[in-house]
Amino acid sequence: MMALWEIVVNLDSGQLADVLAPVLDRYRSEPGKLVQILREAQEAFGYLPPVALTHIASSLGVPRARVEGVAGFYSFLHLEPVGRYRVLFSDNITDRMLGSAELMNRMCNKLWLERGKISEDGLVSVDTTSCTGMCDQGPALLVNGRAATRMSAERIDRICELIRAQTLLEDWPGEYFTVADNIRRRDVLLGGERVAGEAIRAALARGSGAMLAEMKRSNLRGRGGAGFTTAIKWESARDAECLAQPAVRYVVCNADEGEPGTFKDRVLLASHADLVFDGMTVAAYTIGAARGLLYLRGEYAWLLPALSANLERRRRNGLLGAAVAGRAGFDFDIEIHLGAGAYVCGEETALIESLEGKRGVPRNRPPFPVTAGYLGQPTVVNNVETLCQAALIAQQGGAWFAGLGTQQSTGTKLLSVSGDVEHPGIYEYPFGVSVEQVLLDSGAGNAQAVQVSGGAGERRFGRLPRHA
Repeated sequence: MMALWEIVVNLDSGQLADVLAPVLDRYRSEPGKLVQILREAQEAFGYLPPVALTHIASSLGVPRARVEGVAGFYSFLHLEPVGRYRVLFSDNITDRMLGSAELMNRMCNKLWLERGKISEDGLVSVDTTSCTGMCDQGPALLVNGRAATRMSAERIDRICELIRAQTLLEDWPGEYFTVADNIRRRDVLLGGERVAGEAIRAALARGSGAMLAEMKRSNLRGRGGAGFTTAIKWESARDAECLAQPAVRYVVCNADEGEPGTFKDRVLLASHADLVFDGMTVAAYTIGAARGLLYLRGEYAWLLPALSANLERRRRNGLLGAAVAGRAGFDFDIEIHLGAGAYVCGEETALIESLEGKRGVPRNRPPFPVTAGYLGQPTVVNNVETLCQAALIAQQGGAWFAGLGTQQSTGTKLLSVSGDVEHPGIYEYPFGVSVEQVLLDSGAGNAQAVQVSGGAGERRFGRLPRHA
């Protein structure tokens, strides 16, 4: 049987164009959509053959070197064949503690292949990737982009059999792909049911200026790494002059959650997507933005169908598009860009570069995104949790939010807890909770060390007293 890469090489120019035409048409052959075009082209061919890169470059009117440079930057884009089945084991400290390295070796031995190399028949390759956001239910892996959790020797053996039999992923046992939220403690963000659009209507009732005042009153700080005051960021983008025409402001949701040991955004996107999109829309109304972009990390590609369906439902219900929630003149829509495997794109300027179809290389600052961000226009970049908190502030008010937590750090915070604990998962606490309380609640036992922040941050508490 002819391997896929042989079929691709033997395609004539007309056949190649027929395969790529729907992809190029979907993105209107815009150079700024290059990452998305390459991702979908790879889905068609299994990898990115040279002839495809040449055709894409010609269709977009850009140098071929640029196309190949972008393709070579992202770890989930492949310039060489990687097989019909691409298996990537999550490689972080928690998965290693659970035996991921031994399981990967077991798979390689059973499939008679070396890590990082394609099998002789071109069927499969096995390698590692960075954190897949499944630290609460590892060992985990990705199979052709689909997350598989709670791996064991038995499951690995069965997966090897399924691969040898060339069984479609749709016919694999469904429990392999089960991803649980594992919410262990709920507070104001995760507790209770909310109706989509409530926060938007509350913001519209206040007015954009009053909504900004509520954000200032709340003292909400970004739930990423820097803890920058959200209201200042929004006000700066609102007041910034649009340097390009037509004048458009943007709201970007940073869902490139790449820190090892972090998975809170996964839970919010999976089970609270309406709150995320409400928060983006509230931000857009407050700063006068017409477009929103959600940058979804490549490891969460399995969430894309549900998120896209949610956006379509919101459009039908008048929560996106023209005259959002019935407010004439407030036109706003959201599109999703899927990342392609680059940890650095969690940094906001690298993320913007990727959104523009480039390599995810951080920009020199200033200028900052609030004055010259996406396409050179004023842009607010907030992460998933920050936007959810902003939606709550729209509904409940800034004073209510400021009454939670501490004076300097208001509100609640989602903690991703994993490692040597009895109950890994998501814990929501008001700011000010002690490390001891988190350890007790998660069943950490006689903890010897606690790593705070993501694994890449390397910020640690040393040995803790028994009653720290």
